[in-house]
Amino acid sequence: MRIFLLLLILTLTFSCATRNIKYDRNKILKKYSAEYKMFVDNEKMDLETVYLDKDNIENIRIDKRTKELKITQFKPTELFEMKDWNLDSLSAGRRGWDKKKIELIIIDGIPMVDSLKQKIKIDPNAIKNFTILSQEKMNNMTLCRGYDGDVILITTK
Repeated sequence: MRIFLLLLILTLTFSCATRNIKYDRNKILKKYSAEYKMFVDNEKMDLETVYLDKDNIENIRIDKRTKELKITQFKPTELFEMKDWNLDSLSAGRRGWDKKKIELIIIDGIPMVDSLKQKIKIDPNAIKNFTILSQEKMNNMTLCRGYDGDVILITTK
């Protein structure tokens, strides 16, 4: 009986170290971003600045002992950085977009501060809606302040 009890206790303690969860970016950031190292396809990444396509996530494994969160994708995708975006190809009406004239980037309702603008990486398949609001349109709205540049609104899946 003692051997059975010992095996049961060992099994329970070792089996609770890792587990799989569903991909919910906000919950993962809230619960795990401070303490855990995060990996996407065995490459260390900061999920604060990375937006992944939830339909491309195969599984997420959390290892409590090593404090690691590993995300595995069905197929690896190239993440686009804000500094590499070609806004002319995204715009049907206006040419000659200047990246320096982008005052604000809002992703899923969260405004990105200046230090994060150049670090943002997005899976192109994760974008549900992409809108560029011009400076003139923003200043014509009755807002509390004037804008010196354009605003980009991005909604992810």
